[in-house]
Amino acid sequence: MRDMVLVLNFDDISSRAVTRKLRSERILCKIVPGDISLEEIQAQDPSGLLLAGSTAGEAPLGLDGRIMQSGLPILALGDAAALLLSALEGTPGEKTIEGAVAPLQYARVPLLEDLEDGERYISCARDFTLPELVDPICRSGDIIIGFAHESLPLFGLQFEVEQNDPEGSLLLRNFALSICHCTTWWDDDAFVARAVEEIDRVVGDGTAVCAMTGGVDSGVSALLAYKALGSRLKCIFVDTGLLRAQEGDNFIAFYRDTIGMDITRVYAQDRFLSVLRGIEDPQEKRRVIGETIQQILREEKEKLGIFDAAISGTSFHDIMFNQQSGPRPALSNSIPVIEPVRELFKDEIRRIGDYLGIPAALIAQQPFPGSGLALRILGEVTLERLQTLRAVDAIFCDELQQAGLTKRLWQYFAVLCPMPGDEQGAVICLRSVQSASDSGQAYAARLPYDVVEAVVEKAMEQRPEVRRVVYDLTPSRSYTGVEWQ
Repeated sequence: MRDMVLVLNFDDISSRAVTRKLRSERILCKIVPGDISLEEIQAQDPSGLLLAGSTAGEAPLGLDGRIMQSGLPILALGDAAALLLSALEGTPGEKTIEGAVAPLQYARVPLLEDLEDGERYISCARDFTLPELVDPICRSGDIIIGFAHESLPLFGLQFEVEQNDPEGSLLLRNFALSICHCTTWWDDDAFVARAVEEIDRVVGDGTAVCAMTGGVDSGVSALLAYKALGSRLKCIFVDTGLLRAQEGDNFIAFYRDTIGMDITRVYAQDRFLSVLRGIEDPQEKRRVIGETIQQILREEKEKLGIFDAAISGTSFHDIMFNQQSGPRPALSNSIPVIEPVRELFKDEIRRIGDYLGIPAALIAQQPFPGSGLALRILGEVTLERLQTLRAVDAIFCDELQQAGLTKRLWQYFAVLCPMPGDEQGAVICLRSVQSASDSGQAYAARLPYDVVEAVVEKAMEQRPEVRRVVYDLTPSRSYTGVEWQ
């Protein structure tokens, strides 16, 4: 049995929240789909299962009922508790608490060890009717909030773990350590050692190739592969000419010139400007950029020879939001693909990068669309517009960094909008947001006026084609909503 917990995803936000908390306790856990089959669970051989639901009040669908008889410890949170209760032939009942602070009393059981009775905000709770062999372990007055099976390690609680929730962290720790008998072994040393070992196992005495994008995900993945393979790793970096100021040079300066990795840098700005000529639709820009990157990667890979495996920088964010961002650059469908950071969140990847010695400037660089500045230019992408946007974006970033504001900002960038009608020049929109939650919701940052004023003055002085500068105050409800396109 593997020393880890599988998190069955019935709600994205809740799944990420519990996974982050467990990993912060040095307990390995992985997020998998809520409708995963018993056979798929058994193939991963976990120590326990955590069903992460929301508190919207509707029980999720898709649970493989056979897992109740698997003998694995199961903790169902939020709406998933009603799902587990139904599988045990209990009755979830009608909603009794909605959006209220309720006093909770806990039974003295190992799962709830050291949790103190007190108040908790309950988004939604149902009037549970428990079947035989299932006992209440948490109440709010006469309302059953949590239950446990008498003989099987099955538990349900009608609340989810909140973002800043010490009691929730203790609950998760109790489940993982006392119920699942996991150990606190998962740290940066362990992750790197396992990643290097897996790469070495798959590649053996052969060679591997990695497509590097200039971002932290592919950079960390390639560096892990380099630790395992050394000179047997060949990397390809397609410089689209759509990157931010100095981004490609800084990337190469560390990974190739300092570390010594074998990286082929392909200068392809002219090629990308050619395929983007006349295109204004964002989705079409994404398509042609993605296809062109793939073509270049195939061409360069053929020049380098035959490989036994490919290294990919796929992260957990890519898996969750692949439908919006599109597929990552890939090198082959015919050889094994190793994804060292597939299970990690962005902040975890950055931490591993710091552990590996990647400079802070590269680790802390902001999320960036795979299509680069092309999607931050409204309308056709031209060399002149690229140069304008790249320069103003650098001015904006420099001013924020000099003012010491970047650590509290989630994303900040500039967008170029051509002047309306036949007027010449450009309108620059500045965008900076702070994230309000793990859901990707964000709100416009309240930047000091003198900082914004300095950006405007420098932008209009250094780039005469900039006719106006505006600041975007629009809130965002999702990761993709932060971008303009």
